[in-house]
Amino acid sequence: MSTASVAIVIPTFNRVAYLENAIRKSLEQTHPCQVIVCDHGSSDTTPQAMRAYADRVTYIRRERDLGPHFCWLEGVLNADAEYIHLQFDDDWTEKDFIAQTLTLMEPDVGFVFTEAYEFNEDTQERRRCYRLAESFTTGIHDAGIVERLLLQGRNISPASCLFRKKDVIDALYQGALPILTEHGYHGVGPDHFMSLLCVLRYRKVGVITEPLAVFRAHPGSITVNAQGDDERLVKLNRAYEATRSYYRLLRLFHRSSWVRWRVAGKPLLKTMERWLKLFLLFVKLRKKAVKPL
Repeated sequence: MSTASVAIVIPTFNRVAYLENAIRKSLEQTHPCQVIVCDHGSSDTTPQAMRAYADRVTYIRRERDLGPHFCWLEGVLNADAEYIHLQFDDDWTEKDFIAQTLTLMEPDVGFVFTEAYEFNEDTQERRRCYRLAESFTTGIHDAGIVERLLLQGRNISPASCLFRKKDVIDALYQGALPILTEHGYHGVGPDHFMSLLCVLRYRKVGVITEPLAVFRAHPGSITVNAQGDDERLVKLNRAYEATRSYYRLLRLFHRSSWVRWRVAGKPLLKTMERWLKLFLLFVKLRKKAVKPL
């Protein structure tokens, strides 16, 4: 059995009805894990409910809601582990999720993700989200294959992934993403950037075609809300495309020897800022900001 240290970080906001299931499933993992709940500003009974887990779960509470990205980041920064699973409060994983993903986490593997079910709360039906078995076998695959899927618009939720802590921190520190509008869609961007950053940094990705994660579809979820509202869906897609555009620029700098030669001896951040402005002008994405939701 692997001795790797793993933390399951559960950001939460006013979802006490779902939160306890996410905690219970995290505590049932066959691989021992640190479980952290990060609560920024819940006004329901979350603080009272967390008292029952005082000896098993690290509970971080802030009275002010500072937004999802900072909530995720604070939970991860308090993790005493090499690997992180970011578990959203309305979803859950099977009890061997951590144990199975760890078997594929090798030095050149950026992250491991599994097939996931979408669970319809009304009908109690489950459907496969990614249909991984159509394109992959369980095992380790070239990161370029996954990169192409991500840049084509496929999104891999962190709730079905195991990452290294350092990569999650780097992805979440870009908290202003998506960067192409003044007001991005609340809560998305850095979640997509986590997997993109890993396919840039590592040669391989681990894939498990068995559904070991479950995403709850309910009226309060971001994706369900967006699917029923054309304006929200446009904002959601625009936010993800902004992240992909940022990634393409980052990849250009990371992989191009010509770009690195051009910035030699110059302040890196200033140079990157100039490149970013030129890129945004080129693709004509510097448009009037969308009003926040």
